[in-house]
Amino acid sequence: MKILGIDTSTSFAGVGLSVDGEVSTHTWWSRHNHGREVMPAVMRLFDAAGIEACDLDAVAVALGPGGFSAVRVGIATGQGLVAPTGKPLIGVPTHLVQAFPHWDVVGKRIVSLIPIGRNQVSYAVYNPLHPDRFKELGNGILVNERIGSDFGDDSTLLCGEGATIFEPNDDAAVNKLPRSPKHLIEIAIEQPKQGVVFDDFVEPVYSRPPTITAPKRM
Repeated sequence: MKILGIDTSTSFAGVGLSVDGEVSTHTWWSRHNHGREVMPAVMRLFDAAGIEACDLDAVAVALGPGGFSAVRVGIATGQGLVAPTGKPLIGVPTHLVQAFPHWDVVGKRIVSLIPIGRNQVSYAVYNPLHPDRFKELGNGILVNERIGSDFGDDSTLLCGEGATIFEPNDDAAVNKLPRSPKHLIEIAIEQPKQGVVFDDFVEPVYSRPPTITAPKRM
């Protein structure tokens, strides 16, 4: 089975390729150049594996939240890769990608944090013991100063890019590293086993509605 993963949610971007269980990844920091950088990164993975886009069985994309244009670049790239073959395009929330590596932490809720500018973070809450462990049990937006009062307790594990904003002790923000495309691919493989049904239409997840200004009057 060959699955490509694409995550351009934030300035930290990544692509991964799983070929029969062997996963190769490439990650980088992008300065608003996702559109120019993502396909060359994908092609390097294809060349190293000796495959082409038509050989893929599916493409997984991170849906956000994140940058408005950045998220759309990843989804559009995935759509373009599967369009000629009709293979599945699997959308995965970016918060879930960040939380997934911590499923084995027993007795704690997992809170994924993504910086969204304006001194704010987007958050999503998960519980690995919940019957639907992929389900968000809460989400929203917080100003950075409220992270401690809302989630800074011993029963909570903070993870993701925003976790480094709040560090009361060494255990509160265990994941200092950005997301891995490997986890995006693992979720795409695991979701059907959890009873998740994929829609043919994949759309971005935004932490807040995009700001669209009215056209100026002439």
